[in-house]
Amino acid sequence: MTVFDPNRKRNARGEERQQALLRAAAAVFGRLGYHQTTTNAIATEAGVSPATLYQFFPNKEAIASELASRYAREMAEAERAIDSEGVLSFTEAVGELINVCMSFNRKRPEFHTLVVDAPLSPSAREDKQVLGQVFVDFIEARLRRELPTLSRSEAAHHGQVALMIFRGILDELTVASPHARPRLQQAMRNAILRYLTPVLAESKAGRAVRSAQLEAHS
Repeated sequence: MTVFDPNRKRNARGEERQQALLRAAAAVFGRLGYHQTTTNAIATEAGVSPATLYQFFPNKEAIASELASRYAREMAEAERAIDSEGVLSFTEAVGELINVCMSFNRKRPEFHTLVVDAPLSPSAREDKQVLGQVFVDFIEARLRRELPTLSRSEAAHHGQVALMIFRGILDELTVASPHARPRLQQAMRNAILRYLTPVLAESKAGRAVRSAQLEAHS
């Protein structure tokens, strides 16, 4: 039996076969979850023998890591592209960030089970961390655009909290019924904005107070 060789160069047909295997794996992971998925199920979905699958991937973990890395990079790119011209208000920009993230997860339901349940490779874990940092950086940049005096560390802290809110509700969304999902999605938007909006209000109020104090002593 031909075995997996990570250093073997692939021709166009081999690349096409690999992509087909990844598409099949995505479908099975999305349908069964990570733990219930087997390489035999993936091979069956792809219409190939398990031996053929093992020519491209040594095990299920390698397939999961490859998919997770691809999805993380794709989602990060979509987040970075949001409002590149800077025309959206703070509320609109944060809402668009959530919309992009939710749209991606709806299209790729298998992504969540991969990043939560799969034992990812070091490179896949790094791509996952980068994705989370892109979300945090977006919030940080938007907060500091509204409040230039806000420190990077403070803005990043609020971005991290917003990410935790997103991930917490996303866990519930993945198991919610189709009927319940719209309300949960709206709850996610409300929860993140209700956390971030007072940050802006309190910072602006504090800045106004300090300005008034300076004027009074001048």
